[in-house]
Amino acid sequence: MRGILPHNKCNRYHKSCIIKISEEVIELASIKDVANAAGVSTSTVSRIINDNPAISNETRERVLKVMKELNYVPNSMARALSNQRAFTVTLAINADDVKSFNNPFFYEVMHGIETVVYQRDLCLIIANMRTMIRKESILSWLINGKRTQGIILPSSLVTEKMIKELNKHHFPFVVFGEPDCLEPVDWVDVNNRQGGQQAVEHLVRQGYGRIAFISGSRKEVFNRNRYKGYRDGLERSGLDYREEYVLEGGNAKTDGFEMMNVLLKLNERPDAVICTDSIMSLGVLKAIQNMGMSVPDDIGVVSFDNFPVADLADPPLTTVDVDVFELGVQSANMLFKLIENPLSRQQQSLIATQIQMRESTRRTV
Repeated sequence: MRGILPHNKCNRYHKSCIIKISEEVIELASIKDVANAAGVSTSTVSRIINDNPAISNETRERVLKVMKELNYVPNSMARALSNQRAFTVTLAINADDVKSFNNPFFYEVMHGIETVVYQRDLCLIIANMRTMIRKESILSWLINGKRTQGIILPSSLVTEKMIKELNKHHFPFVVFGEPDCLEPVDWVDVNNRQGGQQAVEHLVRQGYGRIAFISGSRKEVFNRNRYKGYRDGLERSGLDYREEYVLEGGNAKTDGFEMMNVLLKLNERPDAVICTDSIMSLGVLKAIQNMGMSVPDDIGVVSFDNFPVADLADPPLTTVDVDVFELGVQSANMLFKLIENPLSRQQQSLIATQIQMRESTRRTV
């Protein structure tokens, strides 16, 4: 796909316009390109775009054919911007980050954002930050061309350089996920620290007392915050922190399997484990079951992220439920506050978590 094209199927929840800016290098055909190729003036092309009846059918058909061949999209954005106001909001992505882009988390956040955008009668642009347009970065293209009212981006994309550029232009933007940077940023995130604490306290109520914690890299802010919540929960419950019960690695099923095997080989193995990722937790379950042990009677398991995999696991997983749809809604609402009042004070918002109990912690003894 080249250029800016409307999504073939609008969002399954609403009928608003979603536009994708391709991950390919884009060379946009201009109205002048169309005019030159068709052998007419740019004003003639403009009249055809605006369905002016004064143009002959022969000329109209010739110009429309050229427009199709050049993949030219009439720049309704530019016309809307004659009043210095775009009719789009942009969700930034990195399409090269396949793991994040394919995560159900992303699409629930997008659904939340799009719901708010729809209510404002605007379009949502999905823009790959790796895209170049006429050798210009997509960020500069959006800002300098006034093609969007504001940008929402995931914390995984945030760099000091990007934030400085956005702040330099006083351009409205919001980050979803707490960013790991020193620059002033408006952001929304799930209260991961609260979730870690809730997981410990739930396990204690279920009768567990030797609680382990395994996570992806704690270089990630959300993993650090979940770990801090785990420490808070131990302290509030009067349990000792044990270094050997805390492991970090990757987020894959194999990572969970390997880390759980390490815990199972301890002289005093834990009787419960908190996993910071639902896919990782599937490996944890497999490791426990390979040892002939029972979940939840021998070892309880709690995972973050209440995705369908939690219900499909054997046994179904107790989870720390994070409302990622609300994450998108609040991100969009925060952005519109900035658009309406660019001088508003810095905002940070945390969305509460809650425990969704299932069989993996429901002891029968």
